[in-house]
Amino acid sequence: MSTEAEIRDILKGVIDPDVGINIVDLGLVEHIVCGDDGVRVGLIMTSPACPQSSHLCDEAGRRLAGAGLTPAVSVLQSPLWDPSRMSDLARQALGWTP
Repeated sequence: MSTEAEIRDILKGVIDPDVGINIVDLGLVEHIVCGDDGVRVGLIMTSPACPQSSHLCDEAGRRLAGAGLTPAVSVLQSPLWDPSRMSDLARQALGWTP
């Protein structure tokens, strides 16, 4: 069984094509549940109508499956995303740091 940290490392390979930053640093990963039957990941989008939601969900599933895991990735409607969820790296890349 993989750890949450290992799953996050895999998910860092999923890049949001609109901003060029991975979904972990953007704060889009709401939860990760590792179990004997696979890995469940819940993602939130920066906007409820995000046009990239299907792409990001599919890409996360592909990356996890490629690592030999059995993924179930879903897009959640809540909580709502806000910029405080981003890592310092993402804020810096977007020019949001003083």
